[in-house]
Amino acid sequence: MHATGKETLTPMGRELAGGGASPNGGPSWSRRGLLAGLAGAFGARAAAAQTPGGLRSARDDRRDELFYLVNHASFGYTPELYAQAEQLGYDAWLNRQLYPGLIPDVDMNQLLAGLPTLTMSHAELWEGYGPDGNLGQEQDVSATLVGARIMRAVQSNRQLFERIVDFWADHINVAHNDDLLRLARTVYDRRVIREHALGMFPDLLMASAKSASMLHYLNGNQNVAGAPNENYAREVMELHTLGVDGGYNENDIVELARCFTGWTSYPPDHPLAGEFRFDAAHHDFGAKTVMGQDIPAGGGVSDGEFMLEFLALHPSTAQYVSRELATFLLDYEPPQALVDAAAATFLSTGGNMREVVRTVLDKQWIDAVEPWEDPKLRRPMHLVCSILRTPGLVLTDPHGAAGQLDRLGQFPFRWPAPDGYPDDPNTWGAAVLPRWEFAFRVFGGVLDGVSASSGALFNALGQPTIENIVERAAELLAANNIDAGELIWVEDFLQSGAAGKDENAMRAVLGLVASLPSYQYL
Repeated sequence: MHATGKETLTPMGRELAGGGASPNGGPSWSRRGLLAGLAGAFGARAAAAQTPGGLRSARDDRRDELFYLVNHASFGYTPELYAQAEQLGYDAWLNRQLYPGLIPDVDMNQLLAGLPTLTMSHAELWEGYGPDGNLGQEQDVSATLVGARIMRAVQSNRQLFERIVDFWADHINVAHNDDLLRLARTVYDRRVIREHALGMFPDLLMASAKSASMLHYLNGNQNVAGAPNENYAREVMELHTLGVDGGYNENDIVELARCFTGWTSYPPDHPLAGEFRFDAAHHDFGAKTVMGQDIPAGGGVSDGEFMLEFLALHPSTAQYVSRELATFLLDYEPPQALVDAAAATFLSTGGNMREVVRTVLDKQWIDAVEPWEDPKLRRPMHLVCSILRTPGLVLTDPHGAAGQLDRLGQFPFRWPAPDGYPDDPNTWGAAVLPRWEFAFRVFGGVLDGVSASSGALFNALGQPTIENIVERAAELLAANNIDAGELIWVEDFLQSGAAGKDENAMRAVLGLVASLPSYQYL
């Protein structure tokens, strides 16, 4: 514990200095009592109550625009990130995050330097981790990518960039669902999503279409003249660009599939393994018409390239991508005015996603989406990473967190369908118990791969007393942007003695606050 001496500690601190953990190293409070009480906390959200003196700083309206920005444009509020936003101001902080390459990330880079598969080519991955590889198995490559995904979300200083990477990972989803993809998905993550996340949408779409991952995942390698495979053509219009109501029909899908015939990648035993290859012998060189676009005979690879450019900058694509992004970042049903503004930016900039994200996160839309009246439920990835970003916790191995994400239903890169993990309250709000248990495992110090020492948490809370521990927890986790009525319930629960005392009380309060509705919701 980092303190100057026992005589300077608060009453809670003097007892913490002597320990307080249960004999098996885990929390000793009543699990049944806590979980029963949590149900009361969710019910208490709507109950009117007067804030007691010890909770005077809890916000009744929680209308903190900087907190809203930081929480939505990152994988979770931290006091340090919030202080940066306070210093720079709303627009300047957002602008800084929109240029991630200018944000120092030395610690993160050092961690990633120890994961060589993240920078390997298809050929190197196949040689080292394929069926005859001498460095490991394909599962090692996929596990490393999953671990890096969590580490970046929790620890990187480039938080908005990581959020947008998360968005694209679902929007142009490729799953880890067979041996080849467990290798190729790492290159897809680096060269498609991360390289273009805040770049130009047409470039992102073209890189995805020509990637070995997408060609394999949606059967592009099997799309040949005379027997076109429609999988990619259908999904690129429905999911990646126009949307299901984007103005195309079944004949357009067939014709678009013909445009992509002969698109493939070099096989694993080739020096250019995984790189894009146009196989003219399997291309349909006949004339085609897609959505009113006449494509003359004899075009070759340009047939598909022309149509990708057309789809990427179509007005329906601007609307669809803007709505999906606004839903992801802000609100389940974003106002049409917001979507229109983002779509206008999309079209006027040629699909510059940095500027589209800037438009979506503009301060003017906060009141329009009414986040304090109709908030979004954090998806598991956001919830897990938000909690792990709490000062006093240290992520030492991401695979324990990955196991929890598996239990919560959002294991990275595992959604099998092309539409990516859903973003709706019905999917993620049905099972709250695993969410609560995750929070208590983390703050109880019993989650593998996470250090949660009592001294570190105690100091992160500002060396609290039993009288102010609830307020300090709300400040540490959410800058006091927790519903006052919910905090009253935590205070009552603490004073009842059911949470234990000393270290156990501190850990229980942190777990309880992280389980409250106004923390679970953005």
